Amino acid sequence: MDNQESSNAVTLNRLLVATDFSAASESAFEYAKSIAMRYRAQMYVAHVIDLDVFDLISSESSTKLMKEADEQSRRKIAGMLTTSEVPSDQCHIVVTHGVVPDALTGIMRQYEIELAVVGTHGRRAFKKLLLGSVAEEVFRLSPCPVLTVGPKTAPVAANVKLQHVLYPVEFAPDPSDAANYAISLAERYGAKLTIMNVAEDMRASANRQEDFPIPGERWIDDHISRSSGLRSRLYFESGSGPAAEAILSYASNAGVDLIVLGIDRRDPTIAAHLPKSDTAYRLVSGAPCPVLTVGNSQKG
Repeated sequence: MDNQESSNAVTLNRLLVATDFSAASESAFEYAKSIAMRYRAQMYVAHVIDLDVFDLISSESSTKLMKEADEQSRRKIAGMLTTSEVPSDQCHIVVTHGVVPDALTGIMRQYEIELAVVGTHGRRAFKKLLLGSVAEEVFRLSPCPVLTVGPKTAPVAANVKLQHVLYPVEFAPDPSDAANYAISLAERYGAKLTIMNVAEDMRASANRQEDFPIPGERWIDDHISRSSGLRSRLYFESGSGPAAEAILSYASNAGVDLIVLGIDRRDPTIAAHLPKSDTAYRLVSGAPCPVLTVGNSQKG
């Protein structure tokens, strides 16, 4: 971790990780643990029991089964935390019932969560439905930034290491709060940070590391403290063609460990009816690493 962080450093006191006890959520749990340790944050591990499975069961039986499901979920989470390196006084178990996106955003507001971590296995969660995907609903509606471990993210072992953070930016000016998160995480992990600018109206060319253009130098001065050690680990990459394709190509070829992306909040129902998936959706569903989405109105 850098001795001197930038003045706009992000503070993470409370983070949430959602689990359905699948392999995808196990990976999400590993990332959440790592971030909780780096920021000394309180970690809330949440499971949502879907009420749809109780629709065809009598009221008396469903009440009993819901209670059993609640107790079983708490035991499973407790087991996960037993092998966790996060101190017990930083860990909290939350089990609730309802529609997953609504329940999770409710938990975020109730506990004033500052970062949520979710995983998706790519079948149900990222199948385009009438109301949009579960994961997309979460990162579109969330009151805080969301780190999504997508279906193409490689499985991770314990002790997650973020060595290369990628931040796509349009430059002049950059009002997105996402910049603060990209910088803070790169500083906390001692990672290198690549700033990428994609010109969609230009033909694609071979990826190559370049010097910072003047707008990039201004971006650095605006966002990163002169005393931050991160300045020695900054790189610039230019891309061309469709933004999602250029970013995914670079992330795969350069071994990127995390993509940080500023997004516009959009009703997931509207997003599901768009003729073309937007950049955020395509990155989260296709990236070889987790994607942290930060809404433009979300503050660090």
